[in-house]
Amino acid sequence: MTPPHDDSVRLPSSTAEAWVAHVALLDAYERAVDAGEDGSRHGEALEQIEAGCALDRAGRVLLCEALVEYLADAPLRDRAVGRTLLRRTREHGTSTSQHV
Repeated sequence: MTPPHDDSVRLPSSTAEAWVAHVALLDAYERAVDAGEDGSRHGEALEQIEAGCALDRAGRVLLCEALVEYLADAPLRDRAVGRTLLRRTREHGTSTSQHV
């Protein structure tokens, strides 16, 4: 019997990437809450990253969307790391088509 397919991927892979992912997801969470939306999905993805857990496809989509928004106005120090993380996140399969 074939084991069930697990599409989880461990992102980010460095402390710098973890920082950028944290800031991007926290920013997305705050925007969602400020808009009266449920930010719990962003909070869950943030908790997974902080715990060093792998992200499933839904978590990667949220991270990708959060990174796109964050990188539009990110501090210079976060841009290269953020673009690298965004590229790797997209390589592992997301449904967003925006590019930075």
